[in-house]
Amino acid sequence: MSLADRNTRDFFRLSTLLLGSTMTVMAGATIAPALPQISAFFQDMPHAKLMVKLLLSIHALFIALSAPFMGMLMDRYGRKPVLLISVALYGVSGSSGFFMDSLYGIILGRAFLGISVAGIMSGFTTLIGDYFSGEERNKVMGLQAAFTGFGGLLFVSMGGLLADFSWRYPFLIYLFAFVVWPGVAAFLHEPLISNTDPDSASSPGEVPKVPAKLVILIYLSAFFGMLVFYAVPVQLPFHMKGMGGISNVEVGIALGLMNLIGALSSTQFKRIKQKLSYSGIYVLFTLLMGIGYLAIYLTTSYWVILCGLAVAGVGFGLLMPNVNVWLVSFVPASVRGKFVGGLATSFLFGQFVSPLILEPLVRQIGVGACFGLIGALLLAVTAGLLLYNNKRVMA
Repeated sequence: MSLADRNTRDFFRLSTLLLGSTMTVMAGATIAPALPQISAFFQDMPHAKLMVKLLLSIHALFIALSAPFMGMLMDRYGRKPVLLISVALYGVSGSSGFFMDSLYGIILGRAFLGISVAGIMSGFTTLIGDYFSGEERNKVMGLQAAFTGFGGLLFVSMGGLLADFSWRYPFLIYLFAFVVWPGVAAFLHEPLISNTDPDSASSPGEVPKVPAKLVILIYLSAFFGMLVFYAVPVQLPFHMKGMGGISNVEVGIALGLMNLIGALSSTQFKRIKQKLSYSGIYVLFTLLMGIGYLAIYLTTSYWVILCGLAVAGVGFGLLMPNVNVWLVSFVPASVRGKFVGGLATSFLFGQFVSPLILEPLVRQIGVGACFGLIGALLLAVTAGLLLYNNKRVMA
């Protein structure tokens, strides 16, 4: 193969990895603008409003439950076969809502969508860990997080536009999977595990050794990060509407700004990693998120809230590439799929339980005070991590 052909193939391989990664974030929010119309269409069904709201959360539960099993399947049968099946299932199950007249059927489709996303989320991240190493891996992981953020903006916007015509049309966006599928088939190859990670490869029959405490720490970091982040899309709209004089469009701009800033921040992960350790970057995440959330709590100005979201967005943009790279940097390639699947579960479980944990607080102290409490907690975590790291240096 000539150098030009190799470069072209590498380009399409990277494009497939990045475009495929956008499918994870579009899984839930793409149909959000159509929920009121779906609720109206099925209004004669018992508990219709509750069931329609499940359309946005049921997939997250199934991602969290199935991601570790998807990872184990990848380690046993290969990354590419599981990805090919997952991407195809994504397109079929995601678009099924366009054809169905049964709300139960749509919910079932969303459950299968969650299973497919578990395979996609674990698969593309695992392959990035397999294909790349060192500074190149840091760069690609940052690009992956950035594409995820930009993809969220694009697909949610498209969902809103299509929902103006019919609540069914946003479901067609999931057919994007069949644009990605040929790239998976043609440009992604099954990595040679023994050559991909020579430093961590194990002898035949030997059980790879993985530092369990560090893995648990990374999982908890991902869980906590997603738990506090999800206060923004779930709780902030109610806080802003309660302030008065803020339109739905302005709420959408505010939420989109944080995603946009987060995506831009992710692209800088490689440079930041050259100066900070993984734990140092997590400290930066908690610090910036804490400052941003306290700004939201302390103001009634829409513009100050935007500034707070921008600061928090810079921090959030560093979370996903940091924990992803941190994990794949030491997990042996032969079991990487399983552990990346566990990381996906941590992210999604944090997302799933965030409303359940925060809602009682919101009822007791209000939405604004809840952001203040989370901000104070994040700064306390920042101080604790700095103190702990300083003691380790001095010891």
